[in-house]
Amino acid sequence: MTYSHLEHANDVEPSVGHARLRAECPLHTETSHDPPFHVVSRHADVFDLLTRPEEWRNGFGVGVHPQPAGVLGTADDPDHRRHRRVLQDAFRPAAIAKLDDDVRDVCDELWTDAFGESGEGDFVRLFAFPFPAIVIAVLLGVPRERRDDFGRWSDDIVNTLGGADPALAEAANRHIFALVDELVDVRTGLHTRGDALPDDVLSVMTLAEIDGTLSHHEVRRLSQQLLVAGHETTASLISLMLYRLIEQPELMDRLRGDPELIPAAVEEFLRYDSPVQGLFRTNPEASTVCGEELPAESRVQALFASANRDADVYDAPDEIRLDRFVPGRRSHLAFGWGVHHCIGAALARTEGRVALSRMVEHFDTVERTGEVAINEPFILRGLTTLPIRWTVRR
Repeated sequence: MTYSHLEHANDVEPSVGHARLRAECPLHTETSHDPPFHVVSRHADVFDLLTRPEEWRNGFGVGVHPQPAGVLGTADDPDHRRHRRVLQDAFRPAAIAKLDDDVRDVCDELWTDAFGESGEGDFVRLFAFPFPAIVIAVLLGVPRERRDDFGRWSDDIVNTLGGADPALAEAANRHIFALVDELVDVRTGLHTRGDALPDDVLSVMTLAEIDGTLSHHEVRRLSQQLLVAGHETTASLISLMLYRLIEQPELMDRLRGDPELIPAAVEEFLRYDSPVQGLFRTNPEASTVCGEELPAESRVQALFASANRDADVYDAPDEIRLDRFVPGRRSHLAFGWGVHHCIGAALARTEGRVALSRMVEHFDTVERTGEVAINEPFILRGLTTLPIRWTVRR
């Protein structure tokens, strides 16, 4: 098959290329990249890969270039299990539900500043990009006056996953680690004095460092990963939801008429425009994919976005059906699957519901005033600009 996945991965509608991969080459070898890598695109094959974590590992890095073993999503068991055990209670749906008021407060403040009156501007810059960065900062326990740089640091790190200058990520990591060091020192001092620690994720990790469950290096890296994973993908979800509502205004009309559909609508937008297009897995030993044996240390991209448009699993997959994910229906792969299912899924869903509710309730009219721009890392999909003009409902 003469086709370049990389050439079309950042198209406004990458699903066109994904359909071609599923139909013509379900195990595609991308020869335009150095070194070459493989792409798995059908739902059954992506699911199979995700349910074999012992054969197909995360610890070699989930981006296009191999990286040394990291933490949580870029680690394998037993380290992955240990990291997840420390954090899982803070990210369970019940714990995230307690953050609803905080998430709504962050949304309300940003929304009022940006969209209090009718006007025009870039939705990504005004709201979609800063909103999840601030929420992650709140979750971690970063003071308000230190949150402004979070989004920029996250962006620099994510761009390197797609092959951008690694120096950007190195500088961003230095800033993040310095801030984490400072905040952990504060919490360690409180613990030493017998004082109560703040109710936040950095306190959870500080206590895990004190009792020896985590090293300080792991606390630093986990903080960085939570920021990056929780920021960019949710920003993409929010901007792509508004983009689809603008392009298909009947969707906005239906949600206004039936706001109870909003939770199911968020699931459908996650399926339809998967913010994580696909992460990489690597096999330490020869292993089979799509019936073909690949040699050890093969790099394979599990293309979640393509799997989520597979007609063998979803009826009319290229249509947005707001009621597709009513309770009891089969889920999607936007958050991965199995042991590495995204630990922040409940938080992303909460942010998505809050943001979508705001769009539906607040905008009277909203239209696009220019072309959108797509982010560069081909493993993710999001908008870097969404220029809009809006009027406010009274």
